[in-house]
Parts: sequence; C-alpha cells; structure tokens
Amino acid sequence: MTHFATEQDLAEELFELLSEARELYLQNVIVDGKRYSRYVDDFINSHRYINCENAVCRNCHEMNIHIVKGLLTECAHFIEPLFTASDFSFEKCMELRRRYDRSGPLPTPVEHRTDKVADAPPLSFGCNFTQKQMTGIVSCANTYHLFCVSMLCVEDMEALFSCKEGFHIRVNNLRHVVILFDALLENSLIQSRWQSGLDKGRFLQSKDGSRFITASNLSSALSAVRKNVTSVTYGIKRVIKELKL
Repeated sequence: MTHFATEQDLAEELFELLSEARELYLQNVIVDGKRYSRYVDDFINSHRYINCENAVCRNCHEMNIHIVKGLLTECAHFIEPLFTASDFSFEKCMELRRRYDRSGPLPTPVEHRTDKVADAPPLSFGCNFTQKQMTGIVSCANTYHLFCVSMLCVEDMEALFSCKEGFHIRVNNLRHVVILFDALLENSLIQSRWQSGLDKGRFLQSKDGSRFITASNLSSALSAVRKNVTSVTYGIKRVIKELKL
C-alpha cells in the first residue's frame, strides 16, 4: 500500500472508506433490509485494521475509521441522502466531514433502551407531493385497480407516502403497484429506497391479506415488469410523467 504522507492521502482514504460504506449501505440496508446499526457495526469491524506496520499509517487509518463511525452513527440523517444521491463525490464527502467536525455531539440518552428504539433513520420515501400530484396518483391507482378497495381515497395515499405507523393496504396487482413506484422514482418524485421502506414499514399486504409484501417480492415483480412491458405499464408511466410537468 502507499504510505500516508500528506493530508490528501488521509482525505483520499476517507473517501475510499465512505465509497465502500455507500456500496454496502445500498446493498445491505436498502436492498437486503439489514438493520442499520448492524450494518454500521459490520462495516467498522471489517475495516478496522490495515496490512501495514508503519505507526503513522496505522494511526491515520484508525483516525479515518473513527470519523466514518462517527458519521454513520451521529450523522445518519446526512449520510442517507449522500449515499442515495446520484452525484456522490469526493467533494461532497469532504463537505460532510467538515460539517461533522463543526457539529456538536449528540445528546446522550438517559432513558433505558428498548427493542422499539429505532436504530435506523425514520422511514421516508423522500417525497413532497402537491395536492394536485397526490390527487393524480390516487386517480391512477383507482383507474388501474392497484389496491383492494372499492375506491381509494387521498387519505389512504397520504398515509402510505408519509409512512404512517400501523397503516397497511392490500395489493390487488403487485406488478402494477411496482410500476407506479418505479415511475415515481424515474420522475424524481420519490427516492430510491422505496422498496426497503415498503418492506420495513409493512405497508403492503398480499391480496388475500395473509402476508406482508417484502423487498424481495417487490424486486422480483419489478424485474418481471421490465421483461414484459404491457399497455398498463405505459399507461401508468404516462400518468406519472404528466404529474411532474
């Protein structure tokens, strides 16, 4: 390995660590649904040591690992947008590091932890629909009978997209539902973590109500849709695209 000689070497290794952390976050947390705190522990423990006996290098790496751990644990609300953004870059990582250096420590909780304490950032699809857009989404869902209700209402979709705890709805046609969410993502109306969000929040039930839809179910349905594009696919995508205009 190249020994640490300058501040730039230190910064470049930090960027490499964050790049690896990003790849694992997108796969392990977003796709596979791993618990966020477990992902952080696994990443830090698997990157703690380097194959170098040089004391300067080992100290520099230890400092970078300490920074990464602090970013992942104390700044999860900053990390998630950075890791899911399409323009992830060295400059953005260094800006986050500067923000971390200037921020104060998080307050230490005084209450005892329980199993219900959230280890991950709050569930969110990253959306902020206008009333017109929400009405359009509801109309689209009703037109293509996406859910097992006689007439979907705006309140149902507001509960779903706001990740309201305890809310769930039965899916009439899973492939058509994933088309809707995929179209929303394509038009930058939601963020890429929608599959994980639907899974973790247990917002979607199977048609018979016997089980909750998982991220694996959603991924399989999306793959099937992309291999067999139908008129419904085009119809839903057209409606959602018009909502962005």
